[in-house]
Amino acid sequence: MPLLPLLATFLGSIVSGLVFRALASLGFAYVAYVGIGQLIDTVDGYIKGLFGAIPPPVAAILGMAKVDVAINIIIAAVIARLMLAGMDRITGTITGLALLNKAGG
Repeated sequence: MPLLPLLATFLGSIVSGLVFRALASLGFAYVAYVGIGQLIDTVDGYIKGLFGAIPPPVAAILGMAKVDVAINIIIAAVIARLMLAGMDRITGTITGLALLNKAGG
């Protein structure tokens, strides 16, 4: 029984599966990245549009209260949370920290 064709078939099946999984993961990551980016841009535009409709004295009070800074912090926190959740599922490197957070520690 020739060993070389058997080995080539075995390695070909392993490599094709790995390449398919890698390309599928990259495609899903790209679609998720673009989709989340569009979602955040849409929410940001919607919030800015709502702030454009308020009267100038109210806008001045909200500006002194730094409501715009608070909204930017909230949006950045949502983006960071989505990024960390994705890292947890894909690489598993933050699993220990996530378990500590869920346990209340």
